[in-house]
Amino acid sequence: MKKPLAFIDVETTGLNSQLHEIIEISILKVCPLHGKTTYTRKIKPVHINYADPRALQINGYNESDWSDAEDAEMVMNDVSDLLANCMLVGHNVRFDEEFICETFFRFGIKKRYDRRLIDTVTLAHEHLYNLDSLSMDSIREYFNWPSGHRAQIDVLQTYLLYNKLIRATMIHRLFWRVRYMLRSFGI
Repeated sequence: MKKPLAFIDVETTGLNSQLHEIIEISILKVCPLHGKTTYTRKIKPVHINYADPRALQINGYNESDWSDAEDAEMVMNDVSDLLANCMLVGHNVRFDEEFICETFFRFGIKKRYDRRLIDTVTLAHEHLYNLDSLSMDSIREYFNWPSGHRAQIDVLQTYLLYNKLIRATMIHRLFWRVRYMLRSFGI
């Protein structure tokens, strides 16, 4: 039987998992037998004074929008249960997984998901190799998807990208290449 896939995205107060915190997490769990489960939570930052202002600007953090945010330990216990026995999928998944691991460690929560990770950047590299950048922003622009930088939007677009790429045929790849070439000529 196939393992469930958990598409993940976190928004953080910076890039250093040992200094910065997760302030939003979204998971789309896909089980072969049980369908899809979505989970999105805002997490109350404890050390906002260590936050990188650029990171807060990118993910849209402001104190009033996070007034109803939940306690990190409670959220991460739920996350641990939700991710149990799943393979994680993300766009630059190691970044998200590193923050999840570090937060689990802070609260003494055992990591129970599969050690194997699926990175949609790697899949995009194989199929969309002609793009100048494989950032999610570039991929959004290429496929005309709405902009993100909120965990729920990012995780849904990662799910769409994953499904688009794993089902891609040679015809899709040829179409994407021609489309890219036409765009580069302004057509």
